[in-house]
Parts: sequence; structure tokens; C-alpha cells
Amino acid sequence: MKGFIFSLLILGGLTAKADLQFDRSISAATKAQILQDLDFVKSMQGSGGSAFYKTIFEKPVLNGTDLLAFFNQRITTFNTNSCGGGNAVAACVIPWMDSNTMWITPNYVKNSLPQIYRISIIFHESRHTEDEHNNWGHVNCPVPYLDDNGKDIVGIISGTKMEGLPACDSTNIGAYGLQAVLLKNVEKNCSNCNQKTQMDAQLFGDDTINRISNLTARKQLQNDL
Repeated sequence: MKGFIFSLLILGGLTAKADLQFDRSISAATKAQILQDLDFVKSMQGSGGSAFYKTIFEKPVLNGTDLLAFFNQRITTFNTNSCGGGNAVAACVIPWMDSNTMWITPNYVKNSLPQIYRISIIFHESRHTEDEHNNWGHVNCPVPYLDDNGKDIVGIISGTKMEGLPACDSTNIGAYGLQAVLLKNVEKNCSNCNQKTQMDAQLFGDDTINRISNLTARKQLQNDL
């Protein structure tokens, strides 16, 4: 996989384990934002967990402590990188450099993304650290790439058509599948999340499901909750 960057087109208590490292190139504002977001993850409490949640996270119920442990098992360091450039990338993993480093771009902070979506981005990227699964690589979206209503699927932030871009997954348990499952479980099963968080999770969760290009796999995700 040398030379490949896995990036996401965006077109309380102990926050992280003690040895989580932040390169000095990470700005104070970015570090504070990441730590605040991880703090929020740890605070989440759940009233249940979907079937795909149990498959991906290997836990029966949405729980912030479990989610943080999942993340910390995969990411040890934050550093900065352009991740291919452009204003539609917030973070990436570059396995041939270091599978356990997450590279952050300025867009993570400056794009004013909803907190739960930022969280879903870094969890999406954490899935790409899994070398044993070939880092869950993305595939090119079909051309044309249409939703269930026959309309072009576009990036929810950028408004750019996804057709032909390496911004889809053919599986529902890869990086986009994890992201969608996390968001939809926050929407449906987070017992201490406020209404805005759950509405954001619904909006971005539905959008992320559309990144599953295999229609059977997409339908399975839609039926998960």
C-alpha cells in the first residue's frame, strides 16, 4: 500500500491513554479541539447497540469508555499533513509512513464542523490503521453515482459529485461503514446526548451510508437501526 493516503473527504475524565503523543507541529487550538472531542466520546452513554455496532466495535452497547479504548488501540500519535491538499480533507492515515499516526489538516478546526461529525472523522481514520485488513481501502464511486431516489450523490460539505472519486466503500464494515454505524448509534442509542448532537448524527450518518457503493451492503446498513 506504499504511497497511498487514506483520507476522508468531508466535501470528563481521562481523555486518552497516557502515551498519546501530539507532534509539536499540532497547533494549540487543534490539540485542544481533539482532546475536547475525545473527552466527549468518553462521556457518551448508550441505551443499546445495533447489530453492526456489535460487529465493528465488538461491544453490545454504545459506551464512551469502550469507544475511546477502541480508538486508543489504533492511534498513538497526532501529527500534521496536507493529506493530499484541498479544503475537503480534515484528517488521514498514511500506513506506509506509520499506521498508528493520524495526520490532521487545518480543516479539522477551521471548517467549524459539528462535533459529532469531527469525532466520526477521526474514528473513520482509525479504521484505516488496521493493517491486517489491508487498511480498509476505499474504491472509486460508480459513474453515475445516484442515491435511492435517482439523484446525484454529492459531498454534504462540498456539494461535489462523488461519482468517479475514491470516496466510496464496497463493504459496510470498512471505514465509511464504521463511521455510519457510529453516527447512527449516537442518533438512536446515545442516552445522554443532546438533541443537536443527535440531529447532526442523523444528518451525517445518512450521508455516510450513501458512501457504500454496494447496494446490498448499503441496504443492510440502512436496516441496521
